[in-house]
Amino acid sequence: MEETKTLRKSRRVAADCRLEFVGEDEIEGEAEVLDLSSTGCMAKSEQVMPPGLRMKVSVFLSDGHEWPVRVEEAVVRWARGGEFGVEFLVMRPPQLQRIQQFVIKHRPPA
Repeated sequence: MEETKTLRKSRRVAADCRLEFVGEDEIEGEAEVLDLSSTGCMAKSEQVMPPGLRMKVSVFLSDGHEWPVRVEEAVVRWARGGEFGVEFLVMRPPQLQRIQQFVIKHRPPA
């Protein structure tokens, strides 16, 4: 398990929030975010998420804002059962800042 952690691009924190996605081939739905970083997240969905699927994502953070963080382009990197990993590819700086602030605030003490 430690090996995978060293490969991560950025620190992840446990997150309990909702994710909505709209992908290629009319795939759309929602998932539960299990952990989150500024470069991606791990989520769980009833839907089968094929690796390589490109999609737009809205993450509903529990940070006091009513509107979601919008990721203009994301891609499914892996899927195992109902869980899958998403890499965020394109998002505007204010959206990225919201995720970074959420991660800092929810980071476990060292």
